[in-house]
Amino acid sequence: MAASALDGPAAAGPVSMTGNFQDGTYIVVLDKLPLATNPGTAGSAMAKVDTTSAKAISYTDQLLAQQDGVLQGVSAEPTYRYTVALNGFAVKLTAAEAAALSQRSDVVSVTRSTMRQLDSDILGAPDGAPANPDTDLSPDLLGLRGEGGVWSQLGGPMEAGKGTVVGVIDSGIAYDNDSFAADGMPAAPAGWAGECETGEGDDAGDFPASACTNKIVGARYFVEGARAAGYNPITAESVSPLDTDGHGSHVAGTAVGREVSLEDAGGETYDLAGMVPGAHVAAYKVCYDFEDVSGCFPDDSIAAIDAAVADGVDVINFSISGDPTTYEDPVDLAFKNATAAGVFNTASAGNSAEDGVAVAHIGPWQTTVGASTHRAEDGPVPSIGSFSGRGPVDVAPDEQTILKPDLGAPGINVLAAVASEGGTPGWNYLTGTSMSSPHVAGLGALIAAEYPEWSPMAVKSALQTSTIDYANAESNQAVVGGTGFVEPRAFLEPGLVFDSGEADWDAFLADPSTGYDLNAAYVSIPALGAEPTVLTRTVTNPGDADATFEASFAGPDTLSVTVEPSTVTVPAGGTAEVTISVANTGAATDAWQEGDLSWTSGDTVVEIPVLARGQVAGEDPGPEPDPMVERVFGKDRYATASEISELYPAIDTVYIASGTGFADAMSGSPAATQGLIPRMATTPDGDPAPVLLTKNDHLPNATIAALDTLDPSNIVILGGDGAVSEDVEGDLAAWGDVTRVEGTDRYETSANLAMMFGEDVDTVYLASGDDVAYADALAGAARAGSETAPVLLTRPDMVPAATAEALATLNPDTIVVLGGEGAVSDVVYTQVQADERISGANRYETAVAISQEHDADIPVVYIASGRDFPDALAGSALAGHEDVPVLLTKPNQLPSATLAELDRLSPERVVILGGTNAVSQQVEDRLNEEYPGWVG
Repeated sequence: MAASALDGPAAAGPVSMTGNFQDGTYIVVLDKLPLATNPGTAGSAMAKVDTTSAKAISYTDQLLAQQDGVLQGVSAEPTYRYTVALNGFAVKLTAAEAAALSQRSDVVSVTRSTMRQLDSDILGAPDGAPANPDTDLSPDLLGLRGEGGVWSQLGGPMEAGKGTVVGVIDSGIAYDNDSFAADGMPAAPAGWAGECETGEGDDAGDFPASACTNKIVGARYFVEGARAAGYNPITAESVSPLDTDGHGSHVAGTAVGREVSLEDAGGETYDLAGMVPGAHVAAYKVCYDFEDVSGCFPDDSIAAIDAAVADGVDVINFSISGDPTTYEDPVDLAFKNATAAGVFNTASAGNSAEDGVAVAHIGPWQTTVGASTHRAEDGPVPSIGSFSGRGPVDVAPDEQTILKPDLGAPGINVLAAVASEGGTPGWNYLTGTSMSSPHVAGLGALIAAEYPEWSPMAVKSALQTSTIDYANAESNQAVVGGTGFVEPRAFLEPGLVFDSGEADWDAFLADPSTGYDLNAAYVSIPALGAEPTVLTRTVTNPGDADATFEASFAGPDTLSVTVEPSTVTVPAGGTAEVTISVANTGAATDAWQEGDLSWTSGDTVVEIPVLARGQVAGEDPGPEPDPMVERVFGKDRYATASEISELYPAIDTVYIASGTGFADAMSGSPAATQGLIPRMATTPDGDPAPVLLTKNDHLPNATIAALDTLDPSNIVILGGDGAVSEDVEGDLAAWGDVTRVEGTDRYETSANLAMMFGEDVDTVYLASGDDVAYADALAGAARAGSETAPVLLTRPDMVPAATAEALATLNPDTIVVLGGEGAVSDVVYTQVQADERISGANRYETAVAISQEHDADIPVVYIASGRDFPDALAGSALAGHEDVPVLLTKPNQLPSATLAELDRLSPERVVILGGTNAVSQQVEDRLNEEYPGWVG
């Protein structure tokens, strides 16, 4: 059932526990980007992830080297290593090992792997629903089949989804079922890298090589995660891609099954078909029957996602339960990176709503599908099943900014292929969100085939805004049925789409309470204040003609929703931004309110639900004590950098750096502190330059607003066009003269930045350019900037040529190395003839050591996360200008060394950089406890 988490067999002795950890198998996620999102190898809607080039192989080696470093303190060998959709590994850990790994700065998360179930076999229908709705006729009822249907508009059923590959991560596939016949199918698309595995041991013959055809273009199996947890498949099971359960075949058939006519014993005929009969399928088996239980393990599922993305699938269906309590379940994070790489994915909403379990798979990058019923004789009159997972999402109240499920599709008594018995192909009815999810996976493939340039989020948006209403009021609640019941007859011409990408999701994860501003096809605000909550949406017109839309809102009188501009013209293929203001005008503060916001252009209506809860507008919240510790933050890293820029005095120059790839910008803060411009000594007035962040391909709204406010004369881009594109460079010219400091790599970029300081500088700071050691460079940048000294980058074990040449040209009196021997080796220290090393046992203690130059009773100390770079990057230049330190903290724990240094410094002000996910409220509370002892 949905969201189950069954532990493995009991240990022979007592289970060791340390904190929240205990002995077991864990999935460890590391901070380097996987191949799917690394800029040099990342995929997109139009290009698959690069896994085989020299660049990809070299980067894979870097990931494996990082994993090796983390694994040095672990006694067991990893079960899996992940490099494509996730950077990390699965491994058995003692409680002490798990606790120790969780404290490493290069470890993002350490998550226990527990068994999960397939989301099917729920019996019974919603109240008032017929006992046997004819959902075997989905293609007719959804308007796909027949004269004038969607398939005919696209050239016929075999043209629907043609050229796309749908990956099904499930219990395998019954290759001999007619739903997966290969006749008439074209070969797999060019570049397809999938394999056909035949099985192990006695099961090697269960899935012959001939089972893979032009229809089934790939088949793999993953079982080592289950075995690591102490579970072995029973004899009747097959350790191969063969489906012995029936679930995986049913899901695959529902998504991509061929047109098949069946006749039952009574002579009744059933005309079956999946959503995209012309698409290919690749099966990834992760679910097995064990003794007394069936299930699937997350470590196997992540390995399957890794393989599917590497193979080149276009769509993935995942009808397996998940963790409903977190946005950062490792399986869902793997899907995040797959989505960023251009892979549309769908997931089941879970089947345990009646047991009080909330909807699963709650990441905004996923398309989570609820299960509905409908009747053939009356046309579509859907209603959501009482078992189907529903919201609000089960996270902290102020973080319920994501709407789940996303939409609904047929999921009750669905007839499709199942496992063969005695060599005879099987068919059966199954019920569950497992059945609704592949309907949407197949339809997503249909859209992707028609519009290959659309991103997965554009596909999701088109599916969501084209839905129809359900038959009853309960189902029409957004937290029950999402935006509505899927309607293929409308989603190919959606009018407008709401797109988002990896940087948007990263910003959301940094502070989920701001997720209402995520560019999604809904609005969910769980904590309205006394003033209206204002958010933005960027709408994209995917059509080939300009279109003008007029906004309107329908909802309760106690919910005010206004849009500016109320009428907006969106150019063909272009975008426009609208501002939405939401306020409670009289409802109970703890009650969710809901209405519908629409944009209308002729016969086209783009509608999204708006949900909100919280304080009545204009209500006096009463006096609030002035906060002791200040916090400068925005809804994301771009807005935080914009807010930090407001703390600067008059400026003449602005630096622009990538908000997703920080390497080029690591050594930029000292130059920004001095406001240096390429080919000029200083800015005309010698003013400092704020560091603003940008996305690679466009300027975020917060950055645009900051540029309008700052009104710079000069703009300096840090890094090449891989970090900040030429399009962005062109856009920046609207504000001032634009120059760029770049090199062939991060080391040459840092060298070119250093040369802006002129020859014969007094001091040069040298820091590691390795991704895991960025904190040393950022913490040291404030000190370097205050001393008018550059920061050069080096490899941990060798000095790059560009760095050596810069040192020779600069000819400094003193060379100071930042970080310990693991960051900058003694070999490098000796080679550059360094004079001093400033280091601590970890990045937090190194930041403290750098801070030691400051006397007590300083005016301000800035606190930034030691696990993420953007806030410290934007703050270091300001700290350098003010001649004050930047200290680092763990997101949820204030290191003792940092606290001791604060006590020594006794600052008048303490300013946290970033939101509560970067530096938690728990850390802020701890700082507030100590603050009175530092001031006065």
